[in-house]
Amino acid sequence: MVARYYSELVNFFTRSLKDRDAASDLVQEAYARVLTLHQRGAELLDPRALLYRTGKNLAVSGFRHREAEARMLQTLALVRDDSSPSVEQHVDARLRLERLLARLGAMPRKRREAFILVRIYGHSYAEAAAHMGVSIEAIDRHVVRAVLDCMRFKD
Repeated sequence: MVARYYSELVNFFTRSLKDRDAASDLVQEAYARVLTLHQRGAELLDPRALLYRTGKNLAVSGFRHREAEARMLQTLALVRDDSSPSVEQHVDARLRLERLLARLGAMPRKRREAFILVRIYGHSYAEAAAHMGVSIEAIDRHVVRAVLDCMRFKD
């Protein structure tokens, strides 16, 4: 299985990621996950398709992780002392962050969790629903209500 699809997968993901080393790492992780499934007794009807799907899922997950990390770094850059904002910008950013955290803390647990999964980590409603064990419609309601909660207490 390894020799049969490895080059094809690396070439495919190199075009998507525009980085051959990252593509190799991604394909290696996809193989590791598929082989783990196989060792656990899962029947692999189409290993090639499973490797592609696993690789795509890993790429999307990695992208979302990097996006969340970038958003967090942007937020922290507003709050850090060495980022050279004016004193007023620094105080304003810190106060806005504290208000957001207070609003999140006041929300019901499921509403807060849905909001964080969708708005902070960038998960789709379907992924958040699967993670939380609820319907997509419930995620939609939670996120809408969370946004309304945040807007209700506008600065």
